[in-house]
Amino acid sequence: MQRWMFFLPLIGLVAATAVIGLSMGRKAALRSDETEVITRIAALYVEQAGPGAAETDCTARLATSEALWLVVTCAPEGRAGRTYYIDRFGEVAHVDAPG
Repeated sequence: MQRWMFFLPLIGLVAATAVIGLSMGRKAALRSDETEVITRIAALYVEQAGPGAAETDCTARLATSEALWLVVTCAPEGRAGRTYYIDRFGEVAHVDAPG
């Protein structure tokens, strides 16, 4: 076996690490701004909650967890609502819904 073949696993590991790093960096660089994410989540809430739901039912705050970015709470007056936990890439990581 030739000597350079011993380095193939190392080359593969370095290449895989580079691909994963570039992918994660691209996601972070293309992350939406807060307003865009909150608007998208409010529209999702209206779609899921049905009649009587409005985008103005939603408020947002920064998350206290390191794995999350925002917490969007959508609740109409006097009723239980939904809480959307948004990760650092602007995607819904978890939803707390009544029932």
